[in-house]
Formats: sequence, C-alpha cells, structure tokens
Amino acid sequence: MRTPSPTHSEAEALSGKTRTCNLKKYFKPEFYKSPRNIFTVIVTLVIIGGLIAFVVLEQQILDALSPAAKWLRETPGAWLIPIAIMIVMSFPPLFGHEFVALFCGDVWGLWVGFAIVAAGTIVGELATYFTFRYCCRGRNEKSERSSLQYALLSEVIRQGGLKMTIMVRYSAIPAHLMTAIFASVGINLQTFLIAAFLALPKQFASVYFGVAENSGAPTDQNGNKSPSKTTKITKILVLTATVVVTFVAMRYVNSRIDAIKNRVIYARRKARQTTVSGAGDASSNWVAFPQDEAEAQVRTPFMPLAQHESAEAAYYTKRTPQAHPSRV
Repeated sequence: MRTPSPTHSEAEALSGKTRTCNLKKYFKPEFYKSPRNIFTVIVTLVIIGGLIAFVVLEQQILDALSPAAKWLRETPGAWLIPIAIMIVMSFPPLFGHEFVALFCGDVWGLWVGFAIVAAGTIVGELATYFTFRYCCRGRNEKSERSSLQYALLSEVIRQGGLKMTIMVRYSAIPAHLMTAIFASVGINLQTFLIAAFLALPKQFASVYFGVAENSGAPTDQNGNKSPSKTTKITKILVLTATVVVTFVAMRYVNSRIDAIKNRVIYARRKARQTTVSGAGDASSNWVAFPQDEAEAQVRTPFMPLAQHESAEAAYYTKRTPQAHPSRV
C-alpha cells in the first residue's frame, strides 16, 4: 500500500527551515477560514496590546500598587501569596510569571524577591510536572499524535536529554508549556530539576527590572522616582543579554527540529498507513520501516509513552524462536 502523502502542516514543515513564528501565514486569506485561527489571532493581539501597555505604563502601574506593596512588606508570611499565585500560573494555558517576578522585585528587593520567585517557579513547575506525568498522560499522547509541532518538540527533547532540556527552557517557548512535554516524553525528575534551576537566571532578570524601575530608583525633589543613568545602562544590558540568549537558544532548538523532522514526518505517514490498512503484518507495520542503526534505538515520536514497553515486548516475542513440540 502506498505511503500516505504529507498533510498540509507536514508539507509546510518540509518546505523550509523551522521558524519560531511564520508571519506569512497571517496574511493568507485561507488562514482565517478556521474559527480557531481567528480566536488565536485575537488572543495574540490582546496579549501583545497588554504587554505594550504594561511597558509604557509600568511606572504608573507600580505606583498604583504601592499600597499593596507596603502591606506585603509589613505583613508576616505575605511572601507566600506570590508563591501561591506562581504555582497556579504554572499550569497551561495560564501565564504571567514575569509580571509577578517584576512585582516581587519592587516589593522585596533583588535577592529576597528572587528567592521568592525561585521558590514559586520550582514548586509550580514540579506541580505541573507531576500532574502531566501521572494525570494527563492520555492528553499528552493525543497531542503528540495530532499536533506536528508537539511531536517534533517531543522527539527533539527525547534525543537531546539534559542539554536540550536546558536550551528549551531558555528559548522563547513558555517554560510551563514545555514542562508538560518534559513529563510526557519521560524526562526524569533529576534532569528536569537541574534544567529548572539552571534556567532561573531568566527569572532573575525579571526581578531586577522591578527593582530598577521602582525600589532601586532614587527620588527626585518632586518625590518622583527616576532610575539613575547607571541603573538605566544596567537595565539595557540585562535586557539585551536576555534577548540574545533567548534568540540563540531558539535557533538551536529550531536547528535540531530541522535535523529530525524528515524522519518524524515519514514515521507519522507510516503510522497513518497502518491505521488506514489495519494491517497486523510486520511487513506493513511502521515498526519495521527502514532506519539507520543509530536511529533504531530512538523511540518514535507518535508512539504513546505508555505503550512503548508493551510494544517492544510484543515485537521481540513475535520474533523469538518457539520450542517445537516434538523437541520437548
């Protein structure tokens, strides 16, 4: 039976290098035929508008929150509040860790604020990790079968181990969204924690922006806070370093996706062929499709994690010579 042709998304992925954001598709009329795409565009525009407004009105927002900031500083145990908020925000599709980190820097200063943010980040990520590993396994497997991007990221992480896990956390992809994939592809707890701790400098930058904007800024004769020249330069350097690191990490992740996408897409096509034909024959099964010896050891991206052991056991059992009755 002929291998099914690539789907539209697969053909698009094979047509060029992987990009973080393909802006061209937003200018094609057919993109807006799907209600889901329209909703995505609206939400994206709202988020971008909110970010722009926050950047422009950052000082005014922090000034308006100054009574709350004073109460948090003076109330024993109030530092648990931002930790609890960050834990809740760790579950997709919620977001906003950076805003909480900025506020913590304004309220508690650099080091105490960073300690609070680090605690909220690690505890929240652990909660997400265990939830998706043990309670959302079926959903993860379904996403891997239905979403090409999810499948590509899953396979890249499986192959890359600790190095790729760290690079992904430094990339532009929201960390808590990747935590769900880490849990579903079988990244062990030790590797996950090492990557989470090594990626904390991203949060440190957000805390510093809060300190530089308000708490660490001197007050002028009118009572208004304005960062010093040194603070402004440091802020620009921190922002530049954050953008550069994020860009480099994203380019690395995309390059690894380009390296494996041909094999992943071919494997998905063979899986569809098996589904359509319903073949139980090994010659038509995707398990037997040609691949290099090195690749044969890598788990295919569309095979649900829960089925790997049983599938491998069945594969080898089928090929294990059975004792002939006459020889017993």
